[in-house]
Amino acid sequence: MVNRLLKQPRKGAPNRGTPLRRSRLRKSTWPLTPLLAAALLGSTLVPGVARATPTLQVSLDSSTKIHPLLQYGEQTDPTRLVRVIVQVTKADVKVDSITSRVPDLVVDEQFGVIPAFVATVPQSTVPVLAGLPNVRYVSPDGAVQVVPSTQRTSHNKAHKQEAPKSVAESKKGIDFTHLVTSYPFTTHATEAWSGSDGHVETGSNIAVAVIDSGVDARHPDLAGQVLAVNVNRDTQSAGDGYGHGTHVAGIIDGHDAGRRYLGIAPSATLISVKVADDDGGAYESDLLRGLDWVFLNADGYKIRALNLSVSVAVPESYATSPVDAAVERLWLKGVTVVASAGNLGSDQDAVWYAPGNDPLIITVGCLDDNGTASPADDNLCPISSGGVTQDGFAKPDLVAPGRKILSALAAGIGNQSATLAAEFPERVTSDGHIRLSGTSMAAPMVTGAVALLLGRNDHLTPSQLKQVLTSTTRAYPGQTDQAGALDIAAALAAAEHPPAADRLNVPMPVGGAIPPHDAVTLLWDGARWGNAFFDGARWGASYWDGARWSNAEWDGARWGSAYWDGARWGSAYWDGARWGSTSWNGARWGGSSWDGARWGNGKWD
Repeated sequence: MVNRLLKQPRKGAPNRGTPLRRSRLRKSTWPLTPLLAAALLGSTLVPGVARATPTLQVSLDSSTKIHPLLQYGEQTDPTRLVRVIVQVTKADVKVDSITSRVPDLVVDEQFGVIPAFVATVPQSTVPVLAGLPNVRYVSPDGAVQVVPSTQRTSHNKAHKQEAPKSVAESKKGIDFTHLVTSYPFTTHATEAWSGSDGHVETGSNIAVAVIDSGVDARHPDLAGQVLAVNVNRDTQSAGDGYGHGTHVAGIIDGHDAGRRYLGIAPSATLISVKVADDDGGAYESDLLRGLDWVFLNADGYKIRALNLSVSVAVPESYATSPVDAAVERLWLKGVTVVASAGNLGSDQDAVWYAPGNDPLIITVGCLDDNGTASPADDNLCPISSGGVTQDGFAKPDLVAPGRKILSALAAGIGNQSATLAAEFPERVTSDGHIRLSGTSMAAPMVTGAVALLLGRNDHLTPSQLKQVLTSTTRAYPGQTDQAGALDIAAALAAAEHPPAADRLNVPMPVGGAIPPHDAVTLLWDGARWGNAFFDGARWGASYWDGARWSNAEWDGARWGSAYWDGARWGSAYWDGARWGSTSWNGARWGGSSWDGARWGNGKWD
C-alpha cells in the first residue's frame, strides 16, 4: 500500500533525490490505507524535519501569518520547496502583485469560493510571502505536487449538463419490509418514508452534493439519480476507482429495486464531485477545488446540502483554515454542510481538523447500533472523534450509525476493481455491496436527513436545520457529551415550527465560558475566551452577513491585529516540540493507527 502512494516527479520537476509521495486526504472511514508522515506536507517538508539536528532550537512566532508547521519547516530545512495555500485580503488582489515581489513563488491555481491561491515556494521565502500586506495567511497544502510552468485559474462552473430528473414522491410511502440494514430503523427514517405523521418524505426534488472519491453512477442502487463530475487533475473518469464515495452515496440516496438497501433519502438527486484519485489520494487544494465547484454551481443545480466524509491531515484553527473558510461561505450561501468528525477517538487532537472542527457546520460522530433497531444496545463507536477543538468548541454536534454499514460497492474503473474491495474482500457481499465503518458512514446519514427535512420545509436555512437536528436528538446508553443520536422523526416534527430564520446556531465554547483547565488542555489563554470575544457583537448578524464574504473584501473585524496577537495563540500551541518529528512521524499515521490491532481483531470492520 505504501508503494501505491509514491509518485515520481513529472518531467522537468525539481528532484531532491527522493520520490515524491502523494498524500491522501484523511477520509473518515475505518479502516483506510496507512496515513504516512508525508501525508502532512509530502516529502518536501517531513524529510526535512527528520533531518533536523536534535539540538536545533525552533522558535514559533504567533504574530506571523504563517502556520506553525511551515514555520517549523522554514527553520529546519529552508531550501526545500513546499506547496502552500495563500489566502489574500481581497478577492480582487492581483496575483501578479504578489509574484512580482516574491520571485521564487510559482502559482498553480486560484479559487473563487475564497480569495486564495495554491503555489510552490522555498520554505525560506514563506516569511517574505506572509509579510506582504495583501496576504492574509499561509497554510500548508498538505502534500507535494510538482506544479506546471503555466499558471492555471480555477474555472469550475459546469458546462450545462442535465441533472437527473427528480423522483416523484410516493403518496403511499416506501415498502421497507425487505431491508437488510438496520440504520433506517435506528434513525427513524422509516417513519418519514411511511408517512406515519401524515406526510411522506423521501428527499424528492432535493439535490445533495458529495465531495469524495467519485461515484459509480451505474450501480443499481444509484442509477438514474446521479450527476457525476471530476475535478481531480490526476484522473480522467468521474467514476469511483477507490470505493469510498459510492458507499457514502448509497447511504444518502440508495434505491435498490428490491428495497433491500435504501439510503436515508432514496428519492434525492445526488451531485458527485470527485476530488480524490483512484487510490484515494488528495490534497487540500483538491478539496478546495471541489468546494469551489459546488459554490459556483449550487444555484444552477439547486444544491441544498453537501456531504464531506473527509478530514484534512494538518490541524489548523477554523479561523485560519482555508477549508473551513470555504465551507463557511457555502453555509452562508444556503448549502447545509455536513462533515464527519474523524476516527481518532478521544485523542487530544481528535477534533482539530477541518472541516469537522468548524463551529458553524454540522459535525457527525459514529454510533454503533449493534445491527438492531432497538436503542437499548446502542453505544458510541470508540474510534469516533470527540472532544474540544483548538478553538474551544465541543464536537461532534450529533452522532449517527456508522459501524458495519452495508452500502453500494463501486465496480471500479476499467479492468480494476475498487481499491477497497481488493483490500477487504471479506467485507464484500455477493450482491454488490461492502461493509465499512467510521464517521464517514455516519455523516451521510445526517446529510440524508437534511434532504428529508427540506422536503418537509424547503424554506429552512442551514442554521435552522442544524438547530432542528441537534435539538431533537435522543440520548443513548453511556452518552457523556452533548452529541445525541440522530432522530429523524423528531426532527421532522420540529421542522414544521423551526427557530427564527435570522438566528444563527453558533455554539458557545465549552461550558459557555472559559473551559475548565482540569477538563481540557487549552491552546489559548484566558484572554481568548473572555466575554468580549463571545459577546453578541462578534456573533451577531453583522458578523455573518454577506459583507464578510463579499467579492470585494472579507470583514476585517475577524482578521484584525487583536485576533493575530500572541495572546490568541497560547504557548502550548507554539511549542516547537509539538511540530517536530515526534508529532508528525510515520508512527502517528502509520498502519498501527489504522489496522485491526488498534481496535481489536474483527471488532471494527
